[in-house]
Amino acid sequence: MKYWLIALYKTNEISRVKKNLDSQKFEYYSPVIHIKNNNSNTREELLFPGYIFIKTSLNRYSALKYTMGVKKILKFGDNISKMNDDEINKIRIIENASRSDPIVSNFKIGQDAVIANGSFKGSMVKICSLPHKERVEILLTLLGSARRIVMFQKDLSF
Repeated sequence: MKYWLIALYKTNEISRVKKNLDSQKFEYYSPVIHIKNNNSNTREELLFPGYIFIKTSLNRYSALKYTMGVKKILKFGDNISKMNDDEINKIRIIENASRSDPIVSNFKIGQDAVIANGSFKGSMVKICSLPHKERVEILLTLLGSARRIVMFQKDLSF
């Protein structure tokens, strides 16, 4: 019986893992979603960075485990984590839906936000720019002067 096993890899080595899985004739799936930026461009982003789903039978586990680029197979104790086709198909539905209707970034330049974590928790800030997918540049007023600071998006709330 074939299952979808979950493997961890170094996030910057996805092409190496895919090449080695192809050479061993493993079927794999690495879901990608489409995100719409504020400037109307769409970009692709891995849904689960560092993880890849590989369809195989459990008797090929050791071959998969020692594939170049695969750090480890996800396990809990002695139990190998596995998914069935229905669960993978649900992920594929989400992936396909993002192609026709990309996910829109929640943050917009000029938007007000509140710092949710850290020493400035509760401070009201204004978003100045979106330099990176996980960070935002904010304008923070501190002791009467405005400072531009780069923060992680997860540390802000609306």
